[in-house]
Amino acid sequence: MLNGDRTVKLTLLWVALLCCVSALGRAAPQLSDKQIIKEINRHRPLLGAQIPEDIKDRLGTTHVGGKYYLTNEPFLLEGSRQVQEFGFGVIKLWFRSDSDRFYSFNSDWDIEADLSLTEVAQHPYWRECFDMPFSTFALSIAGAGIRTTDETAAEEAEEVYQLSKYLLEEYRDREITFILHNWEGDWIFRGGTGPGSQWSLDAGMGTSGKRKGDPVPGDITKRIDAMVKWFTARQSGVDRARKEAGESKCRVVHAIEANKVLDSMTGIPGIVNSVLPHVEVDMVSWSSYDGLDMTGLNLFKGIQYIKEHIRPTLYMNGKRIVFIGEIGMPENTGGKLANEETIVNRWDAFLGACLAADVPYIIQWELYCNEPKDRSLKRIMQKRSADELRGFWLIRPDGSLGFAGEYFDEILSNPGNRIR
Repeated sequence: MLNGDRTVKLTLLWVALLCCVSALGRAAPQLSDKQIIKEINRHRPLLGAQIPEDIKDRLGTTHVGGKYYLTNEPFLLEGSRQVQEFGFGVIKLWFRSDSDRFYSFNSDWDIEADLSLTEVAQHPYWRECFDMPFSTFALSIAGAGIRTTDETAAEEAEEVYQLSKYLLEEYRDREITFILHNWEGDWIFRGGTGPGSQWSLDAGMGTSGKRKGDPVPGDITKRIDAMVKWFTARQSGVDRARKEAGESKCRVVHAIEANKVLDSMTGIPGIVNSVLPHVEVDMVSWSSYDGLDMTGLNLFKGIQYIKEHIRPTLYMNGKRIVFIGEIGMPENTGGKLANEETIVNRWDAFLGACLAADVPYIIQWELYCNEPKDRSLKRIMQKRSADELRGFWLIRPDGSLGFAGEYFDEILSNPGNRIR
């Protein structure tokens, strides 16, 4: 009888094991749109969801190229201090050798055009900025993109290595993360942002329905090869620095930023479906304007789609990490302010989608608006009034909070609490 019991138990164990193996082999069930929206709503603070305890270190904003200032402090430092005082633990900045172009107000950069990124990081303005108590700096750095060759890839790998090693050693005693990433990769992949870069579903297919500006198949292949080479070089530079730097509380990670994710979901060649499968990367950033509907549904779907295409590095322990590198809405279009209730509800839906998708960082665009209504004035660094701007702001030119600013102020003031 004892042997019979043992046989039954062993049989049951084998059945259980086979069931587990079978379950692992099956794909996770697809949620319906209705189920996704229900999950998003379950994470929305304005619908009663509890705000995460660590929300400060997950929320951030961008400071770059704003068209006004509020103090006489150097512009990089003024904006960074405003972000800090707002309560954000994350900040996104344009980290370039031509920093004076993006942060010129009240500043004496005295910066040379051919400085390396490591030398830029040693500039007094950047050193003071990096000394501010943020938990994460997302740094947008320029590069060769589709012009990448073997030679430029080697040069960029070396420069990213030198910068990464400097950061790891300089801040080795501090719990801080630096994310090095490109600007909107799909625009770089397409060669610009103009009409010729608005690719159709026929892009690269050689069909008669192909619009002007769509690439031919051979061109697509060359672009993919160049982007893979570019991103591989950057990742190798970060990998090498981490290996050589040894023990450090500081983390440096490499991210690839995409911005036409919904296009890729329809089959149009892009960063997610054409480039990510060919390169390992620590994280992926989504500049997510293409995914902003009223409910957060497209945002959630896009995040999941990106995760499916990531080849994670060993450094990330196999985790497929996606974060929102840009997300914003204009509050001052059509000659009048947008409806506050609409703006706030949309922000809450976006935050609910990101929290439901377990996104580590959500970076709002941006602290001070950088977009004049007259697009021809965009590159002119001249102080503008609120009426001249589209309203991508947390703080308006008069120092008052925009609708998004008021919403995020309430969120950041209530970690671990419910606000409704």
